Amino acid sequence: MASKRSAGLILHRRNADGVVEVLLVHPGGPFWAGKDAHAWSIPKGEYVEGEDVETVALREFEEELGSPPPEGSRLFLGEFGPPSRKRISAWALEADFDATHTVSNTFELEWPPGSGQVREYPEVDKAAWWTMDAAQTKLHKGQLPLLDALAEVLDDGGAGTLSTSRAGLARRARLAIRSGKHAGPTAHLAPGCVQANLVVLPRAVASDFVTFAARNPKPCPIVEVVEQGTEAVRSAPGSDLRTDVPRYRLFVDGVHTGSATDATGWWRDDLVSVLLGCSFSFEAALMRAGLPVRHVEQSCNVPMYITNRQCEPAGDFAGPLVVSMRPMPAGSADQARRITEAYPQAHGGPVHIGDPADLGIDDLHAPDFGDAVDIHDGEVPMFWACGVTPQLAIANAAPEIAITHEPGHMFITDLPADLRSA
Repeated sequence: MASKRSAGLILHRRNADGVVEVLLVHPGGPFWAGKDAHAWSIPKGEYVEGEDVETVALREFEEELGSPPPEGSRLFLGEFGPPSRKRISAWALEADFDATHTVSNTFELEWPPGSGQVREYPEVDKAAWWTMDAAQTKLHKGQLPLLDALAEVLDDGGAGTLSTSRAGLARRARLAIRSGKHAGPTAHLAPGCVQANLVVLPRAVASDFVTFAARNPKPCPIVEVVEQGTEAVRSAPGSDLRTDVPRYRLFVDGVHTGSATDATGWWRDDLVSVLLGCSFSFEAALMRAGLPVRHVEQSCNVPMYITNRQCEPAGDFAGPLVVSMRPMPAGSADQARRITEAYPQAHGGPVHIGDPADLGIDDLHAPDFGDAVDIHDGEVPMFWACGVTPQLAIANAAPEIAITHEPGHMFITDLPADLRSA
């Protein structure tokens, strides 16, 4: 059974002491009367399939507080909540707002139950600003991850200056990876930033690989080629390609021989790095549109499969296409296709929708890489070209050394995933 989904805003500001505060609302009605600890919420409301989710967040703010949200740049923080429970898409907005005079919409309820007396109650009976520490004790426990996500875009965890730029999100994600605080898949990190597959090869064979990528742009959209060094990354200033991927793979003569969270010990002066776009980059757009991203919902890695389609070879680089899969409601498949087609640097639109057997995939519950995810009744599997494709080409070409990312563990750039934001 699909979970309910809602959308809302986390309004935040600095008070006179420079401490970050967030705006929360207290639900009205007799059930919540007198309840305070973990009873508050961000302004939010449910939406139905097909609605523009960001528009819903703005609408619900106005309905619950009586005034439209302040103007300002909104930053999509992601979708939160466990599978089978209500999930919340949240946007951060830095702005002030007068919370002293709220005028909420109302609802009718028979109270006491069975009394026959139907009364009208406000959806929100009050709003208030709380520091981040206080909000931890006020906010509904199911929404506490939203505070953690907001803290990730604060320069000092909530005590001082705010920095909610897209590049700030990317830098903080890379630093968390470099420090070992994050070592898993990156699908939910830095929404709206281009994530990239990494292929590192000796200069002697790198040109053939770049040709392979150019001939196969769906699985291998080139974001950047770093000719030498590890820090000269135009798409991610201040990064280090040896440390800023959660997990690396080492190939020797085409054979996967090791994995590590730090590739410094494998690096050589003659290596060329190629960054290739990743479908994680368009997932924030799918979530903003209210479409499911199941591996994010289930907190696992995206399922990936080796297909029966062959890539166009270049030199010794050749092999089959690998795809990632995301199930979508059948009625939303065309919407998902249109959304992802706008992200050519992230594999673009799907390469196949429907029967996996057409791609030579026998069992969706047994992916070649990543994790299996649930497919609900009425959903169809949709398949996108995947940046793991080059790893099979490396196995065929058998260069003396190659370094790649572990599937699902990407390099995060500062680039906007949406080209309209560039």
